[in-house]
Parts: sequence; C-alpha cells; structure tokens
Amino acid sequence: MVVGVRDDNPFRLSRFVEPSHYDLFLHIHPDQDEFFGRETITVRVNQATTLVELNSVDLTVTNARVGAEAASVTTDAEHQIIRLEFTTPLNVGTNADIYLEFSARLRSDLSGLYRSVYNDEHGVSHAMATTQFEATGARQAFPCFDEPDMKATFAITIEAPDSLEAITNYPEQSSESASEPGFTVHHYLTTMVMSTYILAFIVGDLRSTPPVHARGVPIRVCHAPGKDALTGFALRVAQHAISFFEDWFQIPYPAPKLDLIAIPDFAFGAMENLGAVTFRETALLVDEARAAQSELERICDVVCHEIAHMWFGDLVTMKWWNGIWLNEAFATFMETTASDAFNPEWHKWESFGIARLSALNVDGLPSTRPIEYPVIAPADADDMFDLLTYEKGCSVIKMMEQYLGEDIFKAGVRNYLNSHLHGNAETEDLWLALQEASGEPVADVMNTWILQGGHPLVSVDALPDGVRLSQDPFRFLGEETDPIGEIGANWMVPIVTRELDGQQQRVLLGQQYQVVTATAEPVIVNAGGIGPYRTRYSQQLLPKVCEYFQELTTLERFNLIADTWSLVLANQSPLSDAIELFNRCSSETDPNVLQTVSAALSLLLRISLPEERPAVAKLTQSIFGPVLDTLGMEPTVSDTPRAKVARSVAFAALGTIADDDEVSAQALQWFREEMSGVGGPSGDLASAVLAIVAKHGDDSEFAFILDRYRNPVDPLDERRHLLALADFRQPTLINRVLPMILTSIRSQDGAFVLNRVIANESVGVLGLDFAMSHFDELLARLPVNSYDLAFGSLSSLVTSDSYLRANDVFAFFETHHLPAGGRLLAQTLERYRVNLRFRDRYAGRLRSYLP
Repeated sequence: MVVGVRDDNPFRLSRFVEPSHYDLFLHIHPDQDEFFGRETITVRVNQATTLVELNSVDLTVTNARVGAEAASVTTDAEHQIIRLEFTTPLNVGTNADIYLEFSARLRSDLSGLYRSVYNDEHGVSHAMATTQFEATGARQAFPCFDEPDMKATFAITIEAPDSLEAITNYPEQSSESASEPGFTVHHYLTTMVMSTYILAFIVGDLRSTPPVHARGVPIRVCHAPGKDALTGFALRVAQHAISFFEDWFQIPYPAPKLDLIAIPDFAFGAMENLGAVTFRETALLVDEARAAQSELERICDVVCHEIAHMWFGDLVTMKWWNGIWLNEAFATFMETTASDAFNPEWHKWESFGIARLSALNVDGLPSTRPIEYPVIAPADADDMFDLLTYEKGCSVIKMMEQYLGEDIFKAGVRNYLNSHLHGNAETEDLWLALQEASGEPVADVMNTWILQGGHPLVSVDALPDGVRLSQDPFRFLGEETDPIGEIGANWMVPIVTRELDGQQQRVLLGQQYQVVTATAEPVIVNAGGIGPYRTRYSQQLLPKVCEYFQELTTLERFNLIADTWSLVLANQSPLSDAIELFNRCSSETDPNVLQTVSAALSLLLRISLPEERPAVAKLTQSIFGPVLDTLGMEPTVSDTPRAKVARSVAFAALGTIADDDEVSAQALQWFREEMSGVGGPSGDLASAVLAIVAKHGDDSEFAFILDRYRNPVDPLDERRHLLALADFRQPTLINRVLPMILTSIRSQDGAFVLNRVIANESVGVLGLDFAMSHFDELLARLPVNSYDLAFGSLSSLVTSDSYLRANDVFAFFETHHLPAGGRLLAQTLERYRVNLRFRDRYAGRLRSYLP
C-alpha cells in the first residue's frame, strides 16, 4: 500500500521521490491576469511508488505525466498538496521525469507570483510581476517540492513582453523571439542546488545600474524608471558586504551575480533570493543628501542582512521551518557586525540595544514563545517572523560569541558552514560545531534560551566582599492570578561582571546562586551590556550604581534605564527609581538611551490627568532641553552620526511631549520653507518636524503633506509624509485618512498608517472604531504578515478618554480572530493590560513623583 504524506505531519511531502533538477518555463505578462507555465522535474526514486506528491496552491494543472505515462491529478487543498497517480511503478534507485503544465492568476496579496502597480515619473501607471516565496509561496507560482531540504538545481526560462526586463536568480544565457509576436524568450544559466523559497522571477519596466564589482561579483541595483540617482549608497554597502562576508566566512560568494531589486509593492523589508534580492523601495533607494542618519543605517542593515543570507540560509539551509529562527537571527547578527564594520562611528551594537529591548518587552508576556518551536502547517512558519526570531535570537547568538570569544566563535561557524555546504542543517549542528571549537557546553547553555520562552531577571544583592547573583523569570504580569504562559525558568546565564577599575569576571549562573567577590563597589552586572536578560540591583546597591551612571558604558547605561523602567511597569520597582535615572540624562549623548527615556515619558503623558500634564512636560523639558542646547537645533559639519540621531530624538521629545514653544516655532518655520521650496529641515529632523507640525496643524498643513505624499521626491519622502498624515489631531482630518487605508494607500503601507492613527493620543479611538467596523475589509486588503502590526498600538489606548474603551477592545478580539499573527495580537493585548495597570497605579498620583 502506498502512503502519501508522512504520518506525523500531513503538511509534509512523502520522500518516495525527491527532486534533483527543474526545467521551468513561465509565460508572464504583468498586464494580463493569468500566467502559465510548464516544467519537467527530474526526481530520484527512493521507494517504488505509483504516487507522487507535490505542493500546489491555487494552480490549475492541465497536463501531467510521470515518465511517459499520463497521470491523474487530485488536490488536497487543506494540506496544499497535489497527488499524481499512475499505474507503472517507479523503480528504486532510478531517475524519473515529471512533466506538468499549469496556469494561475497573478496574485494581489503580495505573495507567490503577484502584480505590483506603480506610477512612473510622468504619472503613467505600470504593472510589474514579481515574487515573494518565503516561507511557502513558491507553490503558488508552480507545482514543486516546496520544502527547504528538497533542494535541486533550476534551469529557468521566462517568456515576457519585448519591452520589459526579466530577471531571475542567475544571469541570462541567451534569448530569442517567441512564437507569439511581441514576446521574448529568456534562458538563464542553471543555478546551484537550492531551495524553492529563494527563487525569484521579476518582469517589468526596470532600469539597472551599470554593474560594480566586489571580489569579481557583478552587483546591480534594479529599479523603476527615474530612480537611478537613488542607488549609489546601496551599491557601496553591497560591495562592502560581499568582501566582508567572504573574509568572515572564508567561503566565496555562492552565485555568479547579485541584483538588488526595488519593488514598489512588497510585504516585507527584503527577501534573500539567491542572486536576485528583492526589497521594499524604502529599504534600498535613498538620496543620501536628504536622508536621515537612521534611514541610511536601516538601508545598510537590510542590505547586509540579505547578503549575509547568501551564505547562512541560501548556501546552507535549515532542514525544516522550525529552524527559520536561526536563519534570521544569525543574519541579524551578521548584519549588525557588517554594518558596524561599514562605519564604526555608527556603533551598531549599541543601537541594537533598542531592538533587543523590543524583543524582551514581548518576551516578558505570557503569550511569548520559545525561539524555536515545532512547525506543522505553513502558517506556523509565518508566525516565526517576529521580534523573538530576529532580535532575541540575535541577542542570544551575540551573548554566546561574547562568552566564547570572537575567534573561537568564528572558527565554529566556519566549520558548521563547510560541513553542510549546499545542504541542510539543524540548529543542533551549529551548537555542536561551536562546542567542538570551544570545549564549552554550548548546546546545554543555548537550549535553555531557545527551547523555552521568557528570559531571566538577574538579582544582584550586596555581600560584605562582593555580590550574590540569583535568577527568576521576568514577568510583566506577575500577580498570582495571571497566567505564566510559555515563560520558562532556570536558564544557564553567561554573565560578565566588572568593577569600575575594569577588572572582569565571568560566571555561568544556573539554578543555584553565584557569589562574585569584589574589592570595590559597585559591581556592574552584564558588563558591556550584551546579555539578553534584565538586571535588578537591590535597593542598597542601586543608588551606588546610579552615582557612577556617567562612568558606565553606553549599553550599560541603556540597560540600567531600560531594566529599571521595565521593573516599574511590572510593579517590581517604584516609579521613583526610574525618575532618578531619567534625571541623570540631561547630559546624555547616546540616542538609544534618549529614545528609551522619551518612550517612557510619552507613556507618562498618556496616563496623566490634565492637571498632571504640565509636570510631565516640565520633566521632559529638564532632560531634553539641555541635550538640544548642547547639540544645537541646526546640523553642523562636526556632527557625529550619533549626534545627528540624538538631536532628532531630543527635538521630537521637546516638540511632541513638552510642547516647547521654541521647538514648535522652529518646526513650523522649516515646514513653511519646505512648502515654499527654499530651505527646510535636515533629513535627520524631517520626520520630527512633520510630527510636530501635524500635532498643531490644520487643513492647510494637511493639504501640503497629502500632496507631498502623492507627489514625493523619493520613496523615503513618500513614507515620511504618509505617516505624518496619521499624526494630525483633528477628527475631520483623520476621518479623511482612515478610508484611504482601504483604497489609495498601498496595501503594504496600510497597517503602518492604521497603527499610527490608533497610537495618536488625541484621536486613537477613531482608529479603533475604524478597525473594528472595517475588520473584514482590512483583512482582505492588508498583507497577511502585517495583520498584527495594524493592531499593534492598541496598548497605547490609555489616555483619560481612550482607556474607557478597554473592555470594548478585549471583547471585540474575543470574537474576531486573525487568520495569521494571532500570537502577536495576544501579546499586544497583554501589553495593553500592563499599561492599564500602570495607569491604575499612577494616574492622578504623578505629581508626587515628578519634580
């Protein structure tokens, strides 16, 4: 009897046959609703069978043969599988050819093979066909063995209109006129062995830069017409990244070319298709003279991240989607390392503190998850693309690199890659390689971090000759009746401590406490600030640490403030502890520390009663006023990259939280200069200026921002002005913005706008009502991967008016469920409970805590 799918997972294909090569032909016209194709898949026969299974979603198979015999086709839509049945068994140990003809509609949900529509510089509309296959989108474009360990080579042929460019993973080998007039047939070189999810097909009116080279690899940026001037920065970053990664991995770049392709409609930031990386335009194209420092750094990060995947992901691939966390976490680690090398003045590992904090804020909630967990259905894989995969995963890897040492860590990673070149691996394979290189119990340590959710709170208590370290799980919701959820316990915590004279000690903290001896106070725990855990100093020790606040490293200062504020939110420390630290930041120069303080003050403003708001504004002024006085409002040639970002954080805090008259007047002046076409703010201050103007603006400012969104200077300019539309405070203006989410705003951007409206302190309830009354329409309109983002700011509804709607929010989502992103929505609702409890404790009592 022939069994189809594996008994333990009905979504997995059988291994009776496995692919070795695809000859794939696709006829694609972006202006036509339907595409069609044909393919011959050469398979290895592992077991005699009269049934072959492939993955297929929304494809119509019109002809199927296995060998020379016609095959019947049945569809298992639930498990996304088609089954080809025939009468003559395939013989074990032989190769066989599967021939299929198929067709489908170009999709509109930014998945599979889909259509992107954009206007050129003359306002003429164009269509582009492009792909997004990770995690399981390839099966929406052609029948295939769409599992990461079923690798094969691919010979791609694309038939496309003569006037359009056609790009895929490898260079074009030849072309000829098609039998259909007006079409060209493009043949491409056969790829290396690779997984289906990193294939890409793009057909459209594209322009490409002349290639630049890195270690002999040609690199181009491909884009819609009129955007060539925005490509130089990404090209330089890509040249750096290829050279950097070849040296770091000691393995050559694995493909014969690298195309970086800007896509107008794109659900993710970017996608690591081998040799043909696709990007959201704002993650690739930039005018360096107009861009903010943070925008340049983000583009560098994204480009480096995707190129890192060429080795870690494309060349060596996880066996199954439970390993996707390592794929993305390690690429995030390498992205930060490479960006830091591209410009050391950016201090990228210090900036990463903000990203890690976002992950820990999720990880302290009951609905957190282990970094790695079993993946059964495709939707399970989709849920892995979150902060816990990227940021917490990266933090855990960085912690291990620090513990082992950089050279030993590199040696282990190189051994791992060389042992699995062109193949697949499990997470455990990397731990074993690091263990072999170091002699340390890497697997034992790492499994406590990746196989359970949550993270530890390391308590530091004073001893006569040092400190005692112990751990407990950190929980934001820590009352006896609160669920624990997937927050675990008893981590193996690699801890580095130091005394102020620089002397360091390393301990591995387990279930039993550890004593660290010291000759001087204070002892700094989590020295260097790398460890992804929180630290709580006893009430005896905290004042001593605060006394030396300015002598701490940047990440140590950041962690002290972030950990203390989190303990306040979790009702484990008094608000006065946080205020004491905030008041020490008036001479702070690091933008990440300042951003953390600004976010905390913003929440204080939200929960404050009207009579308390002046006190919050005064505190904000006392902290950020001196910062801006030191930096100045105007950029200078001597500005460091961090000074540019710090100025923007301080300017925004003073203009939106403190309502500083001078800052507001300067913002309005720059805005009017921008309207007149002469002058305006620097790129670093542009978003802050728009937010401040929108807070106080009326119809005339709204009209200009709306027009600028519709007629932008570049993609980043478009995004800035789009988001600023959501910052206006008048209900009449916001009620003009909200319907645009379902109509004229690109679907890729709709969730960002809705999130921003709900977060708007004055009109958030309008966003809430719109979301609830148009729930089904939003799900139909927005990309699946953005559902959670659309509702991600619900936790900000804690103002004097909006907190009254809390019961409505919880009741609504008890009966309205997201088909994807449900865990992330649950985290948002739990975060809402945290903020509501914080409001209950402190609203009406703030003046006793604020100076």
